[in-house]
Amino acid sequence: QVSRDSKFDSFSLQLPGSIEHPLQIVGLHDERDRHYILKGNFQNFKKNYNETMGTDVVFGEVLGEGIFGIDDEKWRTHRKIAANLFTGKNIGVLFTNIFAQHAEMLRDSLLIFAEEKKAFDIQLLLQSLIFDTFCMIAFGHSPESFNLALQGQKEPFQVAFDEAQKTSSRRFWDPPMLREMKKFFSIGAESEMKDHLQVLNSYVEDMVLQRKKLVESSGYVEKDDILGLYMDHAVRKGRPELLEDVFLRDVIMNFMIAGRDTTSYVTTNIIALLSENRDFESKLVERIQEKMKNGVDSFCQNEMKDFPEADAVFNESLRMYPSVGNMVRFVQENDTLPSGIEVRSGELVLLPNQSVGRNPKYFEDPEAFKPERWLKTTAAGKTTCERIDEFKFPFFHGGYRICLGKDMARQEAKIFMSILFNSLKFSFAKPRKEEFVEGPVIFYRDGVHLYATAR
Repeated sequence: QVSRDSKFDSFSLQLPGSIEHPLQIVGLHDERDRHYILKGNFQNFKKNYNETMGTDVVFGEVLGEGIFGIDDEKWRTHRKIAANLFTGKNIGVLFTNIFAQHAEMLRDSLLIFAEEKKAFDIQLLLQSLIFDTFCMIAFGHSPESFNLALQGQKEPFQVAFDEAQKTSSRRFWDPPMLREMKKFFSIGAESEMKDHLQVLNSYVEDMVLQRKKLVESSGYVEKDDILGLYMDHAVRKGRPELLEDVFLRDVIMNFMIAGRDTTSYVTTNIIALLSENRDFESKLVERIQEKMKNGVDSFCQNEMKDFPEADAVFNESLRMYPSVGNMVRFVQENDTLPSGIEVRSGELVLLPNQSVGRNPKYFEDPEAFKPERWLKTTAAGKTTCERIDEFKFPFFHGGYRICLGKDMARQEAKIFMSILFNSLKFSFAKPRKEEFVEGPVIFYRDGVHLYATAR
């Protein structure tokens, strides 16, 4: 709303920081500034600032020293190791098979719900199933939380996971003294934070322990998932600190956030938006059925990559409802941005993804769901989908910290979209309310409740 009020010009806000130094927030709508922050002068805009301001301060208990909460050499180490998992080969073969298997599990369950005329929360189902999927890919272990979700329940780990993220997010906007007082005296949501962290740590530490026992018994480290890649790197480089339980716990927690929340949110919105826009849904389903006529395996191997209509739906859903609503960076040294805006050390620059996608400068009729806006026709008559410019629309971040899993997320969403809409049609059991939960990644406060019918 602030962006709309400012007519999508850059804006400045002041929040309580301390009595002497209020926290200045500069929201940026100039794409030149986004490029400058994410790449041009990357080192001057970091996640952290000092002992009272930074992602490491407010999310420390959850993220620890994982990839999303740190800067500089520690971040580069994470980036280098994790990049080995998100290769084209893995995404094209290993991941695709796992995604398809889990999408078929969801389809089969929803066909049963359709027969029973039973309503369900698609957000809960996708969060749980995609959580299982990513844990299998990244850690070689599936918690099988989807089984509980089918009963309308959320696994205790995921409850603690969500609540800990929400509590940490609220800390960002409290003055440091108030934030520390709430933590010390366990005021409000902080009163339950220790319990949530106990659930998280116990669960993840057990995962680390089981993997270490497997390595000890076998005598070697499998390198086909995130945990294995980190442990192998630690051994090869002689870095025992990367084998410590606390460090591996931080690795797992960070990638769980990335793997579950971002993709489940965009896939939830794909299903909801298509179900609200029957004209485009009909066109898409016609293309899906054409491409899937030889079965799921053939679709994944031969048809999915060149599927511009599905890519357009993914882009449009992400434009309207980006998984990461806002990105923040702390200014390290006084600077002047390409737009001429001056920023000072300690100020917070905000990249408002939620607003960028609704900016009429970039999109005609920005409040409407129109996937066709991304589709182009070449001179040869071929339909293609426009690529997302990472600096104009940094929905997957951009520059040096661009999301390693962005291609995996697109692949997963396209597989789920195609398998589900090939067999099912959705209608709303309750109106979709645009009320969202605070956190590093957005999701609906009350879920998205649907009915399914077989096509």
